[in-house]
Amino acid sequence: MPTKISAAARLLAVVALGALSTLALAGFVRFDAQSDGRPELAALSDRLDRNEPLIMAALNVPGAAVAVVRDGETVWSTGYGLASVREGTEVNADTVFQVGSISKTLTAWGVMHLVETGQVSLDAPIESYLTKWAFPPSAYGSSGATVSRVLSHTAGLNRVDGYPLPGDQPLPSLEDHLDGNNGGGQSLRIESEPGRQFNYSNAGYTLLQLMIEEVTGQRFSDYMQEVILDPLGMTNSTFDPDRVPAQATGYYPDGVALPHYRLTEQAAGGLYSTANDLARLLAASMSSSDGGVAGRGVLTSESVQTMMAGRDMPDGSVVSFGHLHDHLDGGLSATGNNGHTEGWIANMVMIPELGEGIVILTNSDTESTGLTLRAWTQWLGVSETSTTQIAVGDLDEPRTILLGGAAVVFIGVLAVIIVTAVQARRGNRRWLWQTGPTTSRLYAVRGTITALAIGGLIAFVVWPERQVYVAVLPAEAATVLVAVVLAVAAVVLRASTRRASK
Repeated sequence: MPTKISAAARLLAVVALGALSTLALAGFVRFDAQSDGRPELAALSDRLDRNEPLIMAALNVPGAAVAVVRDGETVWSTGYGLASVREGTEVNADTVFQVGSISKTLTAWGVMHLVETGQVSLDAPIESYLTKWAFPPSAYGSSGATVSRVLSHTAGLNRVDGYPLPGDQPLPSLEDHLDGNNGGGQSLRIESEPGRQFNYSNAGYTLLQLMIEEVTGQRFSDYMQEVILDPLGMTNSTFDPDRVPAQATGYYPDGVALPHYRLTEQAAGGLYSTANDLARLLAASMSSSDGGVAGRGVLTSESVQTMMAGRDMPDGSVVSFGHLHDHLDGGLSATGNNGHTEGWIANMVMIPELGEGIVILTNSDTESTGLTLRAWTQWLGVSETSTTQIAVGDLDEPRTILLGGAAVVFIGVLAVIIVTAVQARRGNRRWLWQTGPTTSRLYAVRGTITALAIGGLIAFVVWPERQVYVAVLPAEAATVLVAVVLAVAAVVLRASTRRASK
């Protein structure tokens, strides 16, 4: 009989390993394919509908909007949560968000329109179009700071971040902002040799904004509305803070609402837009199944290709006009842009080779868009983007806690299994019903312990907070579940046996 207990302990160990492997693999989702081999849209929408509210609850994100593009068309869009917590307004795919640096992508469209009409040359120094501002003296001169290099962040410019102001405060002029009267005290300058490396510069796009105004004689926001936004059908989008329709409210990670801010540097980060409108932008960046060509008549397809094409730099970076690039496995590339300003995070990504794209907008400072993007890349069966990896990296602390706790439980369970197996082999431990006379009180106590352990397991499985971690960290949550199941099994094993009397 002792050998049967030993066998039970060994069986428990084998089951543990098998369950661990099975549940760990549960984090990797398999999706059904369409007849053309591409994944079914319903698989993605069902997963997001199930997991987005859980992710948002876990990370304290009030609202989010998502739109999916395929073959030049918006094929699905929706909203989750609240645009305003105080007012209880729900998010939908037409809710207006601030989208930060995605503004730069639209600005690149605006510049390329000037190139097409012959008003601007990509190879000309940007200073040749300016009369109201000039670069301060530099060891590198200003002739190398061409329009194309400013567009691609390779003109050697310093960063100079944007500084939003509440709506009741007057904004500095473009010239004042470029001269350092911008809340941060930095003026725009050429600090490294143009054309050598990628130096992200918000103020470079503020300079492009000034160039557009000087060349066209229009306000930047009016030009962009007339020439780019309205023709693309982005009718709920604007760069003009005074024309913004009802918009969502931005929130800090602790849930405190932000006031509505305005920016002088509209070209760099001042766009107000929606998931559906940005999906129209993504769709216009690729050909469509009904014969529509990239650019949709707003730009030529050649201009779109010039704008989005990756260019290798001496420092190893890959740059383009108004877009960021990411190399994926299998020779694929991801291109698009993202925005992060106080209270808002936005992500817009497309994989040109597959004709797939996604827009994700949130009204929170907490990074969650990368987790949604991870669901999208898993759905497509492609490697993760850098944005996804950054978002997952933000979960290092809860991951450490989950895996650390699971490791402690595993060690404890292993110790119980070893002790029980050794005792059984030596004949020192037997099943309760095989150890001679046993009091009803002992049965009651051991039965209560078993019932409590199994009840605790059931409560853990249905615990709402666990469902949140299943959505955010599926593999880690599965590992913890295995640990809890094994702990309960170990408790039941010990409760069902006792030391044999000598």
